[in-house]
Amino acid sequence: MSKEDAERSILRHATSKIKTAEELAEIHTLGFRGEALSSISAVAKFTLTTRQLKEQLAVLVAVEGGIVKDVREAGAAPGTTIIVSDLFYNTPARRKFLKTTPTESAHIHDAVSKLALSHPSISFKLINNQKQVLLTPGNGKLLETAASIYGHKVSQELLPVELTGQDITVNGLVSTPALLKNNRQWQTVFINCRAVNSRMISKAIDNAYQATLPKQGYPLAIINIILAPDSIDVNVHPQKSEVKFSDEQAVYKGVYKAILAALTNERQELAVPAASFVANSFVNSSIYKETPQPALPKTEAEQQSLNIAAPEKAKVLPEPYSRHYNYPRQETAAVRQLYVPQPDESGNNIDFAALRTEMAKEQALSYVAETATASTAESKNVAGEIMPLPLGQVESCYIVAQGSDGLYIIDQHAAHERIIFNKLCKNTDRIPVQQLLLPCVLDFDSAESLAITEYEEVIKELGFTAEQIGPGTVRLVEMPADLLATQAEDYFRQLIRLLSNNVGQAKGADLRQSYLQTMACRSAIKAGDALNMRQIKALIEELWCTDKPYTCPHGRPVIIKFSKDELAKLFKRT
Repeated sequence: MSKEDAERSILRHATSKIKTAEELAEIHTLGFRGEALSSISAVAKFTLTTRQLKEQLAVLVAVEGGIVKDVREAGAAPGTTIIVSDLFYNTPARRKFLKTTPTESAHIHDAVSKLALSHPSISFKLINNQKQVLLTPGNGKLLETAASIYGHKVSQELLPVELTGQDITVNGLVSTPALLKNNRQWQTVFINCRAVNSRMISKAIDNAYQATLPKQGYPLAIINIILAPDSIDVNVHPQKSEVKFSDEQAVYKGVYKAILAALTNERQELAVPAASFVANSFVNSSIYKETPQPALPKTEAEQQSLNIAAPEKAKVLPEPYSRHYNYPRQETAAVRQLYVPQPDESGNNIDFAALRTEMAKEQALSYVAETATASTAESKNVAGEIMPLPLGQVESCYIVAQGSDGLYIIDQHAAHERIIFNKLCKNTDRIPVQQLLLPCVLDFDSAESLAITEYEEVIKELGFTAEQIGPGTVRLVEMPADLLATQAEDYFRQLIRLLSNNVGQAKGADLRQSYLQTMACRSAIKAGDALNMRQIKALIEELWCTDKPYTCPHGRPVIIKFSKDELAKLFKRT
């Protein structure tokens, strides 16, 4: 800017984009009142340095609390730089309502991220406490901008959205159903590149995913809707974060159809390879292509040479959910060999599927069995009640037991959850840890990286050791000793999601309590797990030694007891 424009820019309405009253009906810019620089310079120490390309020197304007303190020439590169410091120093009533530093940093990060996503052709850099937390490429490619914000691992799960209609254009990115978050924080909607909140558009996103998502979870979505300026009203909210549409139905249908088309194309083109997964580049949206399946051997000699059973006798284990959808697995001979039951010494086939399930269950209950005492009949809890005698299991979910004072029905998942939670809570300092044989290298977006830095001590107390090895990349080397090492990544990501959703808003003790509840819930045996009598016996005895055996850490009931009188009433014997 010139010197005259630089001095005028801090005056109210001086930078307004509106020249005539008629232009209020067709607003093309994000701001139009011209009050941003004037407002910020009135409540902070404000310095503006600007230089035109043809000029030799720049112009510096210093303002404190709305009063111009200095206007002079200065040395600077072409362009404009604005520095704001001591925000609300002259308005303490507002300053006291500022949140903690991490909270305000999170708000700034969110605002800059939305600007970057709405303008991928502009490069944004955000530095927080001398540390670069965000840098976008500015090359006009939305996918690469999203990768710089959310991480490259997340970007591999994104699908392009494109729809062009007569009065509406919808473009952006949405995630595959495999990528879910526990809130709408990762759903960003733009109207003509303006970030807005709209329940109607959120509903359109939910309905497009309706048949592909579980009951809990929200997909990532970056949706930019282009409409004629005269068909929307952006002046209905002080922060212009809400808009009114002249035709809400058309906007809803446009967003719904655009997202559904992206998901449908992915579903049609997706196929599970026979032997391994091969991810394509970002350009192809990581769509898997089908691998040809070799012919199976036909003669018994060929089968014996490959050491596999005949196809009609082979028991192929069910494949866990494929990358996005539950497609049937297509096995090659080499892969099927790993899954075919092999005969034991007596000639009977060993079902490795059942064996692996039983081993996993044994691992989950190992510490219960180790701590169980021999004399279970006389075990008493803190209230002095004698432990009931286990009778069996119903629906692979509930344990039935006989007590001296009636009949007990125990929820096995809730009981195991209470046991694990109590054991974790006994560690007042750091939770005992186990070192991972193979460290996990994990990628996080900048918001999650901020949470890792902010709650470093809390993470360590909870039994995790993560080393920063690059921007947004950490190496997980230790995890709590009582948890399954095979699920280290899931546990750690769950913790970071919890922390990133509460940056600056919760104390370490509250976060520790919340996460221990989550860890106990995810580590406990589940409804549907069949238990033998030894496991049931050990589970009841360990539960009876806890201080709160009747409720799980989340407050749900663990035990329902029917006294002798209640049983008599049920059978009308009174």
